[in-house]
Amino acid sequence: MSARRQFGDGKRINMPQNEKTSTLLRQWEMMRMLTVSRFDSKQDGRWDKASEITAKLNDVGYAVSVRTVQRDLKELSGIFPIELNDKNARDYGWRWIKGANLNIPGMSVSEALAMRLVEMHLKQLLPAAMLEGLQGMFGLAKIRLDEVEKHNNNHARDWLDKVRVVQPAQPLLPPRVNQEIQSDIYRAVLENRQLAANYNAAGNMETKEYMLHPLGIIMRGSVAYLVASAWDYPDVRLYALHRFNVVTVLDSAAKTINGFNLDKAIAGGLADFAYPGEPIQLEIRCEEWIAAYLTETPLSCDQTTKQEADGWIRLTATVNDTWQLRWWLMGQGTGIEVRAPAALRAEIKSALVDAVNLYSYSCYS
Repeated sequence: MSARRQFGDGKRINMPQNEKTSTLLRQWEMMRMLTVSRFDSKQDGRWDKASEITAKLNDVGYAVSVRTVQRDLKELSGIFPIELNDKNARDYGWRWIKGANLNIPGMSVSEALAMRLVEMHLKQLLPAAMLEGLQGMFGLAKIRLDEVEKHNNNHARDWLDKVRVVQPAQPLLPPRVNQEIQSDIYRAVLENRQLAANYNAAGNMETKEYMLHPLGIIMRGSVAYLVASAWDYPDVRLYALHRFNVVTVLDSAAKTINGFNLDKAIAGGLADFAYPGEPIQLEIRCEEWIAAYLTETPLSCDQTTKQEADGWIRLTATVNDTWQLRWWLMGQGTGIEVRAPAALRAEIKSALVDAVNLYSYSCYS
């Protein structure tokens, strides 16, 4: 592959740098598209035609001709283990030879989009060491998408402007988290090491010292939580990262909890601050519009509904007994009546009575 171009008078001039970059990226993309010759007979018959590769390149933003693709593949086959099937002179077939090492640099458009989405939405969940190692990938993804955008005949780059992640509840600004503390916590989780920490529990202004055994990280909306047990207790709890004042990563290995699984813990209501005990059988009466919404997005797999004479819907479902459940029930206002369990009904009723009293005796009424 030459970085220079020859003209009819025999003189050579340097190819512009941006054109060299475009050519190199295109050739990387071509090599990524080639089929690998496999050892099973069913796959051995597959060859990639220059016309097919040309169409794929145009789809990802490279406006090239079949002749250019044939020329590039011929050059590349002299450097890389690429073989040619020239039985059809009008449309040659190309592929990687059997056992070829396909460690091809570069990045496809799909991979570039994925890396940009990771950078936009998930970087706050990555340990500093991992994040630092991904900076090159983030940069390459941006270059790749900028290159696609220059060609103006591909809309992959527009995807980032057309996709957003929004919160299903009232938007809240994220709390401020000390970046050094976050980095140390993530390192302790990654390396399975104990943490000595000063922490302010919710609603408590007093700072307390903790010896924590990290088990994982949960991102709940805009708030990141450390999943951990404390000292020698078997209880697994959540600790908001923004409430840590000081943390020290210790050399001692963190203690594990027998049978603990983060996914099972979340399914059991950990991320929604579940109350101890088994899931409850929730029974509610609700207006039709709420029932219609819950038909599309059920509370549970065993949810059932029954029409009542007054037009309301009686709904039952097995759910985790959580703080989040109470927030949701209270948020439906007069559209829902809790019927069971009795203790939950009494709790919601008491909260609503207190709310009525608050508004009744407020000086702003």
